[in-house]
Amino acid sequence: MNNLIEKAESSKKVIELLKKIKKIEVKKDLFETVEDQIEEVSIEEKKILLESAHFLASSTNVENQKKALNIATTLPLISHSNGINLASLLVLRKLGNYPAISLLERRKDISDYKRLLGGLTSVEAYVVESLNIRKFFDREYLLTNFQKKVVDLVNFGDGISISAPTSAGKSFIFLKILLDMINNQLGATVIYIVPTRALIKQVMNDLLGYIKELELKNIYVGCSSEIEPLVNKPDRSNILVLTQERLYQLCADVNYSKKLNTRLVIIDEAHNIQSEGRGVLLENAIKFAQNLWPRAKVLFSSPLVKNPEKLLETFKIGEGIGEKESFPLVRQNLIKVIVSKDKLLIKTIYEEDNDEILVGEVQYKNSGREAGYRLLADVTTSLWNNQTSIVYANEPMQSTDVIRTLMNSGKFQPLNDERLNEFADFIEEFIAENYELAAFIKCGLAFHFGSLPAIIRSGIEDLFRAGALKIVCCTSTLLEGMNMPAKNIFVYKPEKGRGEPIDKLNFWNLAGRAGRMGNDFSGNIICIEIDKWKTNPTNGERLQEITPSSEKRLKLDSGKFKEYLLNRNTARQVDDYDEQLTSLIINERVQGRTLVGSIYEDENNVQILKEIDQISETMIDEFLPPKELLQKIPGIMPERINDLWRFFESVQLDISEYIPLYPVYNYGTSYQRFINILVLINKFFEGDSWNERFIRKISFTGYRWMLGTSLSQIIFYNKSFLEKDQRKITSHLKSQVDFLNNTIRYKIVKYTQVYNDVLKMFLGSIGKNDEVDKVVNLSSYLEYGACSIPALEFMAIGLPREAAIILSSKIGYQEIYTNDYCIDWLKKFRIDTLDISSYLKKQIQLVQLSL
Repeated sequence: MNNLIEKAESSKKVIELLKKIKKIEVKKDLFETVEDQIEEVSIEEKKILLESAHFLASSTNVENQKKALNIATTLPLISHSNGINLASLLVLRKLGNYPAISLLERRKDISDYKRLLGGLTSVEAYVVESLNIRKFFDREYLLTNFQKKVVDLVNFGDGISISAPTSAGKSFIFLKILLDMINNQLGATVIYIVPTRALIKQVMNDLLGYIKELELKNIYVGCSSEIEPLVNKPDRSNILVLTQERLYQLCADVNYSKKLNTRLVIIDEAHNIQSEGRGVLLENAIKFAQNLWPRAKVLFSSPLVKNPEKLLETFKIGEGIGEKESFPLVRQNLIKVIVSKDKLLIKTIYEEDNDEILVGEVQYKNSGREAGYRLLADVTTSLWNNQTSIVYANEPMQSTDVIRTLMNSGKFQPLNDERLNEFADFIEEFIAENYELAAFIKCGLAFHFGSLPAIIRSGIEDLFRAGALKIVCCTSTLLEGMNMPAKNIFVYKPEKGRGEPIDKLNFWNLAGRAGRMGNDFSGNIICIEIDKWKTNPTNGERLQEITPSSEKRLKLDSGKFKEYLLNRNTARQVDDYDEQLTSLIINERVQGRTLVGSIYEDENNVQILKEIDQISETMIDEFLPPKELLQKIPGIMPERINDLWRFFESVQLDISEYIPLYPVYNYGTSYQRFINILVLINKFFEGDSWNERFIRKISFTGYRWMLGTSLSQIIFYNKSFLEKDQRKITSHLKSQVDFLNNTIRYKIVKYTQVYNDVLKMFLGSIGKNDEVDKVVNLSSYLEYGACSIPALEFMAIGLPREAAIILSSKIGYQEIYTNDYCIDWLKKFRIDTLDISSYLKKQIQLVQLSL
């Protein structure tokens, strides 16, 4: 067999034919070509390809397996032969690619290919499939080779770190593992970590969908770090979908968090551990979780990482397993577009030798303008093949310009799709009448970026996954793990933040979204004028090594970090990266661990690390509040906390003026208290960098947000904004949501959490324990945009803010609102009594049906 594999692997004829069928596939995909214009593949050539595919599929070399996949998923598309279909299905079976088998059976109207086989071949097919079957919830699931391996590995060791392509089906199998564990261990808790708030709803919806489908009971799915109600229900299982910030908040509430029976922690998009300050916070939060729940297994998931075992090393998981998978279930065709004065030249890249294969030409009228958005839009219009497509934009307003240009091309007319019309009506009600995004939506077009309102962003994602939206122009939000696969992805000089060219890991993470598992055999990543990009991310190896941000700083820049610590009392500017790293080091030091002798030490930095250890010891000794507070306040220098503590000591007799009040009661007093707190935050945490006008903006916007004021009223508080042209309205919307997300919901949430922790500790130290319980949770109100307990409970189980606030006004008065009361009330509530948009009703119904 090895000789036959080597022969197929090295055959020039096979390579020549692989290039030939790739060209044919791309031509059929992107060009309106009649059958007799397509290059012919002879019977003899098909025979050579299929024989080679059978041998290559048996190889342990991933590149050989990819060649087999190319043949088995391309020949059936360019040939109408039952024999080729059956032979291709057998190759896919060898590769363990059962989603592709199901797709080919559907495309070719084959009910079960095994029945078409004779004798021992049929028996063998059933036996081979049985080896990939695993049971969850007493149901059998046929898994891919990779998914089967993950399931088997989870049962061994203390954790695993998985690296696999975007289209490998990681999320599917992780959610099945999670739910199976929860279902079999009464009262267990599983925590699922995502890098951004935008991903919480997507994961929760997937979980709620599976729970409903499998009819699982007594499982709570939530996204809040407020867990007091959960520990009072020890017989109920919990799934918490959290960001790293919320995980840290949950862990810091040690009195309750340590009571959770946490059995599994899943970290999705774990490669973000190298994302500077947020990467350090992620590391700090996971280590906190390990200390609280030492028996919990930890599962890391990353795309296209060369060294997944690095995560096991970082978190000292000695009995862990690193697993790297490079075989994709869906192929990506790398397509190069060269723009000339009157045509587009289309080439496809054969990646093994980087050969550029000319596919064809498209007539094109070059406007001569250099605007990137116009080129993106024009090429998309010229090459769009009526299949779902993503256009990658470098910044939010560019995404709106692309979609606006597509709309103005006249090629896209209203689709009369009820789902699109319903969502468009909601947008006009939610933002403004005749808002341009509503018109785009009706025609199957949308822009998408992080500073869109969350309910609109998630609606676009849902409609795109359902195939209702045809083209969405996205920014780098897509790279944070958003599940939005498409047939085509159009890219031109891609960047990811600060004008920096996209790196290899992020490029291939993006490219992996070209092609939808179970819907496509391949996807197209269409690179426009790639030779003019600053760097070409397609060159060289795809897999990239990750280095945690903490290690990068302490090994490569330890001298600079030491200088930062030495100058900490004079530095006025906030440095999130170094402040988060300081918190991580101090937490380690409090627990008796030093940098010297750690994974951060090498022969070049041992003396500097020794000095940093000494500085951190001094910072701990000089910390004024009780030392237990150090672990509760990530990302804030201890000196800043000392300054706030000294202030509280100086106003001890008037301390009540600085205790936050519930926003709804006594508006004037509670609002003034909020301003007092913001002034202190500015002075002690922000180095007096905010002027009075900025503080007023924070207080005015933040207070209305906490009260549950509608987003449209907050954004368009001045109605004159609605009289501007559509682009300016979108730009204003973006800037206001940016301010909400980055200042109110991130920075002020972080600072008010720390402020309250310090205040409570101080009140306790002066014997005012009765006041401690009265300190209201400003950070939760500011993050969620409500202070009503029912609204907060509804959002914690996945309802959008808009629906939660409406429902909270209907629930009626109760002296005490418990989690159970709110859920029971929602189960019985008649949605048809609400006078709201159909789209919002359906959002409520989705959650209601999962309860």
